[in-house]
Amino acid sequence: MTMTDAGSPSIREEDLDALLIRAASGDCDAFVAFYDATAPRIYATLLALTGVAAKAELLLEGIYVEAWERMRGRDAPPCPGMQWVSAIAHRHASGRA
Repeated sequence: MTMTDAGSPSIREEDLDALLIRAASGDCDAFVAFYDATAPRIYATLLALTGVAAKAELLLEGIYVEAWERMRGRDAPPCPGMQWVSAIAHRHASGRA
């Protein structure tokens, strides 16, 4: 992920949540779609918080690994999907991961 990567078109929060629900049952394609829809915004947040592109890229990977692991076996995300992954990102950027 770099700042030159094209962001995905806006997707409704309900659609993001539906992708996470599908991912919880092991649907890797749904999780990839969730990543594609949310990663540009999460990366931008991480870059703003850290000020270092390499660190933001490294954190981004760990955030989505954690999200995938935490989503397995759930019926739904603990809060709206974008809010949930943003909270994970803020925790990682602050060093509390």
